[in-house]
Amino acid sequence: MVKKEPLDYILIPTGWKKQRKKRVAEELKKRKVKKIFIMKGKDSEEDILDVGKILKGGERVGIVTFPMHYREYLLIIKRAQKERKFPKNIKIENIATKETARQFIYGILGLLEEKMNNKEVSYGKYKREGFLKGRIRKFLEKVLKTT
Repeated sequence: MVKKEPLDYILIPTGWKKQRKKRVAEELKKRKVKKIFIMKGKDSEEDILDVGKILKGGERVGIVTFPMHYREYLLIIKRAQKERKFPKNIKIENIATKETARQFIYGILGLLEEKMNNKEVSYGKYKREGFLKGRIRKFLEKVLKTT
């Protein structure tokens, strides 16, 4: 078994717990990890801002999530770095889980939402959203969770 470079942090977003726990267990067998951080924000943007507070720079970070969600995280990180809310010299990698069709759709919607969002990154983003955008998001999340 080939050992990968050690990680300072493994970040675990909320949701799809069984899938993410399994993937973390697999990864811990392959490499040394200093800390595991379970993200507990209400959305991806809030999670990234929380992580940005604990990182100082120079760390290696792995995010346990499916590929489309990871792309959304990268977009948020890039915006947060421009606004100096996230350290710049962080090495980030995806500790990819399998991506179901439902997760792919969820990831595309999240990515599109972040690309359309040209506001400053901040906590409680969805509380300030317009009526239509907030309602559409809640409806789609409900549909995706039941399918």
